[in-house]
Amino acid sequence: MNKYIITSPAFTGEINVLYGLDNKLLYIDFLKCDLSQEQTDYFKSKLPALYSDPLVEAFGKSRLTVIKEGYQVSFEQWWNRYNLKRNRLRAEKHWQKLSEADRVNAFFKIGMYERHLALNAWKTKADPETYLKSRYWDNDWTK
Repeated sequence: MNKYIITSPAFTGEINVLYGLDNKLLYIDFLKCDLSQEQTDYFKSKLPALYSDPLVEAFGKSRLTVIKEGYQVSFEQWWNRYNLKRNRLRAEKHWQKLSEADRVNAFFKIGMYERHLALNAWKTKADPETYLKSRYWDNDWTK
């Protein structure tokens, strides 16, 4: 995972960008900054869909400050996002056994799993423990 925090004297706050293990853009967070529509459009047009290092090269001679940092997801973040409050202690034990990459994937792929459930209303959402133990994020939920 590659997380970047981007700041500039041209706007207040920060932009958070996250690339996955496959170097594909996963997430852009504009909520912590105050950008004009023109600035937002510029940023979206320059941000590469596939990760390139250093990321700042994508923006040419702009006045951006780009800080690279590791990305971590806490159990609490995952627990709240999964939003099925059962067997917390057992789920937390499985969480502790996961690598950082698996934790991030488990977190970000909840949305795909939930879309699959919405399209297949006869299925029920797995217990949090089962989601982690059975590595549901590794499934192709687009089918």
